[in-house]
Amino acid sequence: MFIINAIKSRLHRDVVANPIAHGWVLNLYLHGERYPETVCDYFQSEFAPTRDLADSIDRHASDEAKHVRLYTHALTTIGQPIVPIAPPFVFNDVVRSFTPGTFHVLPDDPDEVRRFKLANFMAHAHFLEKRVGHSIEYHAEACGAGGRGAAEKCVFAVMRDEARHVDYTLEAVRDLVTRRRATAILETHRRAEAKANLHFSRRLLRTFRHRFDDGIRPHQILLNRICQLFLDGADRFA
Repeated sequence: MFIINAIKSRLHRDVVANPIAHGWVLNLYLHGERYPETVCDYFQSEFAPTRDLADSIDRHASDEAKHVRLYTHALTTIGQPIVPIAPPFVFNDVVRSFTPGTFHVLPDDPDEVRRFKLANFMAHAHFLEKRVGHSIEYHAEACGAGGRGAAEKCVFAVMRDEARHVDYTLEAVRDLVTRRRATAILETHRRAEAKANLHFSRRLLRTFRHRFDDGIRPHQILLNRICQLFLDGADRFA
């Protein structure tokens, strides 16, 4: 995996070096943070069984709105606009396409069903936030190396929140349901996110190559294509 990590690090540096590509990637992050505004089954704190969990969910929702503002500011600092992003490039939407069942809590759901659905949402959020956290860690490092200090500060602020989200969502799954059920729920969402990540990464890398290969060094294009082949082959193991 070391070579893949190295390629990802190099790819993020190439992105940051190209203002248009950088703007496109920041828009991908921004629209992921904006996704909860487009659905009805994220952050349903009113159905949380405890005040502490409800407060954590509300804080999570508030953080997402803050992240939209941070990415908007980051785009401003590099002179790039907010642009529409189609659903195939919104990671949340891709993960949902691989996720069975629903976590939409209904008012007449009994307590056990509410807990089960909330646990599924928390597991979904846990693996999604964990993956995004890894991605923006590469991106923050690339912003620093590329002299994009203002964007780096914005991305680091998001990264700190994502680490907290990863921790509390995992704890919530284990608090909401039995250990056996929690294990099954976590495995379901781990697999959904893993499959989504391979699917999303292939599309992202392919699109990046088609849009931005001009101006990228030939050896980096070769490495990107090696990474693409790895992702194509890894799908069956997710």
